[in-house]
Amino acid sequence: MQSEEVILVEDYCQKYTIDQTFVLSLADYGLIELVLVEERQCIPFHQLPTVEKFSNLHYDLNINLDGLDVISHLLQRIEAMQEEIRQLKSELATLQ
Repeated sequence: MQSEEVILVEDYCQKYTIDQTFVLSLADYGLIELVLVEERQCIPFHQLPTVEKFSNLHYDLNINLDGLDVISHLLQRIEAMQEEIRQLKSELATLQ
């Protein structure tokens, strides 16, 4: 397995002044994935935009973890429907 670039949760939280328990709670809710590197929790770089999005929603708009979970689920459904629409448009275009 190829190693991916990561940042320690504690370093990320210190740099962006957010609570470590918030990031760990995001992982507990299944909203992000953390990896263990030498028995320390790390955030893979590809997860950083997601962590930032949830941090902004939580800290700027006071949305709790349950709300973030609902928002994440709704965004996934929207993306799936948009993909389905793209596929249907493509199929329709080939029929014309």
